[in-house]
Amino acid sequence: MSRNVKTALIIGGVIIAILVAIALAQTTPKLAVFWLFGLGFGFIMQRSRFCFTAAFRDLFLLRDGRMMKGVLGGLAVATVGFALVMSDMVPKNLDLGILPLNVYVIPLGFHLLLAGVMFGLGMVVAGSCFAGTLYRIGEGYAASLVTLAGILVGLGVLLHNWNWWWQSYISLLPKVWLPHSLGWAGAIGLTLAVLVIGYLAVRWWESRGGVIARRAVEKQPTATMGQKLGALRRTVLVKAWPVALAGVLLGALNTVEYLFERPWGLTGEFSRWSGSLLSFIRLPAPEPIGAAGP
Repeated sequence: MSRNVKTALIIGGVIIAILVAIALAQTTPKLAVFWLFGLGFGFIMQRSRFCFTAAFRDLFLLRDGRMMKGVLGGLAVATVGFALVMSDMVPKNLDLGILPLNVYVIPLGFHLLLAGVMFGLGMVVAGSCFAGTLYRIGEGYAASLVTLAGILVGLGVLLHNWNWWWQSYISLLPKVWLPHSLGWAGAIGLTLAVLVIGYLAVRWWESRGGVIARRAVEKQPTATMGQKLGALRRTVLVKAWPVALAGVLLGALNTVEYLFERPWGLTGEFSRWSGSLLSFIRLPAPEPIGAAGP
């Protein structure tokens, strides 16, 4: 594909995205804002190949911790950002049972560990996480459509069993929220300390595989303005972005979205897709009960 065709496709895509945002803003302004947030998240993740599954897979199989360090960096930024947002939202000494719905404190139990392990194994086999599945579909990976189908089927099964799980087990478990137990300063400090320990552990694990390769920085000749603009275009649209930068950008963008209404999430939206699909085939899913419903 020639450079002119690629440029035309990029310009066309930007124009379409702007037109869709304008059209949505006429009827549902909130949806237009989420459309722009979605484009931002998708672009950052696609350009950096950011994937939570790859963070663990690359670390353990290849001793490559770049993706994991990006995840840790994003978590650090989001920890501080979310704490600032939530501290304004939750009064001091508020009962955990009556927290606002968009604070997302769920009961703590063995089910989280078991589900996390099963989810991780499934995503490693599939080759990507939820977000990675979406941007790979956009890139034309047909195998990711199979992954998406499996996700929707699994969530459909969950929708039909969630009420039983909630009533018989999950709702009976205690809720644990660090700001409630340690205060905001203690919760932020403890979380950041764990993330720093995680970063040091990743560095140690990488070092066991040998010396971490570093790219030699070559001195570039003086370039014209046109060459500089071309280099900038390639950096933004062609070359892979550093995953550490992507993690920080994702954490910051997620904080901004939380300020607008709620944090970025995929599981809930996939559940709605699954519920709509079940309704389409005349197999309606029951309405989930409880604040921790999918």
